[in-house]
Amino acid sequence: AMSIAPISYQPDVNDTLVTKSGVSIGMTFTQRVIAGSGNITLRIAGAGGTVVENFGVGNSVTINNNTVSFTPTADLATDTVYHINYPSGCFTDTSGDVSYVGTAYTFTAAPTAYQLWMWGDNQVYAGGGVLGQNQGKAQLTAVSSPVQVPGTNWSTNISSGMNGKGVLITKTDGTLWSWGYQQQGMLGLNDVVGRSSPTQIPGTTWHSGHPQGEATAAIKTDGTLWVWGRNVTVLHGRSQPDNVRVSSPVQVGSDTTWQGTLGKFSFRGQKALAIKTDGTLWTWGHNQFGDLGQNNHTHYSSPIQIGSDTTWSVIAGGQMNAQAVKTDGTLWSWGANDKGQQGLNISDNPGRRSSPTQIGSGTDWSTVSLTKYHSLAIKTNGTMWAWGRNNYGQLAQNNNGPSDGYSSPVQIPGTTWSQAYAANGYNYAKKTDGSIWAWGSNSYGILGQNNLVQYSSPVQVPGTSWGAVGGGESWASFIKEV
Repeated sequence: AMSIAPISYQPDVNDTLVTKSGVSIGMTFTQRVIAGSGNITLRIAGAGGTVVENFGVGNSVTINNNTVSFTPTADLATDTVYHINYPSGCFTDTSGDVSYVGTAYTFTAAPTAYQLWMWGDNQVYAGGGVLGQNQGKAQLTAVSSPVQVPGTNWSTNISSGMNGKGVLITKTDGTLWSWGYQQQGMLGLNDVVGRSSPTQIPGTTWHSGHPQGEATAAIKTDGTLWVWGRNVTVLHGRSQPDNVRVSSPVQVGSDTTWQGTLGKFSFRGQKALAIKTDGTLWTWGHNQFGDLGQNNHTHYSSPIQIGSDTTWSVIAGGQMNAQAVKTDGTLWSWGANDKGQQGLNISDNPGRRSSPTQIGSGTDWSTVSLTKYHSLAIKTNGTMWAWGRNNYGQLAQNNNGPSDGYSSPVQIPGTTWSQAYAANGYNYAKKTDGSIWAWGSNSYGILGQNNLVQYSSPVQVPGTSWGAVGGGESWASFIKEV
């Protein structure tokens, strides 16, 4: 009988394989085969490495003439070497009298590619080009459906509160890129020239970027905090006079415990809110409405701690308010309240709070996002809740109008919500299946529906495998996993 031998491998020996589950592994033989006995073993690194999964040749492996294949049930770890072993006798010829002698080899799981997609207003003050399409001023028109920004290694550490006039996003190699409008040096490029395509800011150890109006902040992988742009309302946190301008990064203090991951840092509404690695909460900047949580209305030009708690988990800032989740699942609010945006069942400005006040008595809150007049929050059971102003249907209650606002949380249909982004009059939210949904005001086509129609309940943005959710004053930015 003809001997059984493989003629091709998937992946090939020492080759790479994409990381997502659903990708087939296997090989093609010189002739048709049938199942023999034994388990094909997938391990991390060498022959003695940790077993990832076993595939029984009689039930977990598909045989199609001379090709065998099987599919890992979970994603492989990126940039990781895997060892695969086909034991002797796992396959035979169709008569069952010649067995495959077996083999073992290694391959590497390739990194996931991360694309950046944007849509909405493309100017944000003439000359901006915030959609990163390398266009001249005459071409800067709004786009109502997603367009890709070149590159496949954008980082998922995208700011959830990017309400600045420019864009600031890191890549997986630790580089930091900016583009858009730049009158005050907020792009960090040591000039005041706007850009309509991504331009690198020096350095390779950046973790995340956080633009806000005419000021910008960024956090490095070593936990240091850096700022630039105009020091509007002492937003730089460097104990400097108001309106000092810096067009390249300068460090805030010497602390190395700042966090840039989603929900740990908010740079929005002329103030900063940050949770350090020890669970303490710090803030600085504008405080007209008590939104710094200091039980006063004093502006602060350097970071000051809110209370003494070390159990803060998620922080979100709006233009005049702030909300946070603690590690015990409780939700807290402070700042302005003229539209019921604090969620305290009070809807007048005397109802504002200048120190954290708990919303209800629930202990199952997971994350929160808010803007000037409304909030979105997700619970651990995957439900999403909204409150505040509803003039554009942004509370997703299938209605709209100022009289239809809510001063306490109301549920938005669905039980698989995982991430939310509240903006001025509109929202985005992500489900666990990787789909993105939008609703509310649709100026500039900001909802990504290829139209300018307003929606008072969630509508899906085309595409799948969406990752991190971001946005700006009138534009959206999303990471897609490929």
